[in-house]
Amino acid sequence: MTTTIASDMRNKLFQAEEELKLAASRLQWICYSAQPIVPDETDISLYPVDMDMPELSSAHLNYFESQVGEKQAMLNIERSRFFPELSLGYVRQNILPEKGLDSWMVGVSFHIWFLPQHSKVRQVKFERSIAQTQADANVRELNNRVEELRAGIRRYSESIRFYTSSALAEADNLVKTADLQFRESETDITEYVQSMNAAREIKKGYIEAVYQYNISALEYELYHQ
Repeated sequence: MTTTIASDMRNKLFQAEEELKLAASRLQWICYSAQPIVPDETDISLYPVDMDMPELSSAHLNYFESQVGEKQAMLNIERSRFFPELSLGYVRQNILPEKGLDSWMVGVSFHIWFLPQHSKVRQVKFERSIAQTQADANVRELNNRVEELRAGIRRYSESIRFYTSSALAEADNLVKTADLQFRESETDITEYVQSMNAAREIKKGYIEAVYQYNISALEYELYHQ
């Protein structure tokens, strides 16, 4: 059992060190820093978020609408081709021996075969309908994602409240008790390590809950900016 516990601890240490390297690299990259950044490991804070934000992000909604607007503009262009097309041109001749000759050209063109243009209009109208359907689906998906984030924030908040109100204190007491019993030879090394691991798992769960809460809070705010 001691050998198994030791192997498991070595594996957890290796995995944690690799995750720490990856997290440090990501932090340095996202901060556009040329030097490694070492955060304050003693400060664990929650990102403030307003859960009563009523409206979705105008940037996201405007982007969805712009896709529909683009197709609508193309439809208007294709429809305008049914009307006569006017052309106006101006030429100034500057060739020896005659110089300074000005001329204007005016032209009018009429469609005499509308079937190809009707096909183009139907095609663009179909593409606009698809764009509108996709935009509506994107808005619904965004609303669903916001509701998921709200539920996640409430869930992680409750977990954090559980850790801060009782679990963290119990973990500290477990460490103190295990350390005292080990010094007084009231427990062996295996039970001591198991108690320490249990306490560290509680603290790890608290840090993970804070991390997930902050990630959800940041994404929730993103969809309301």
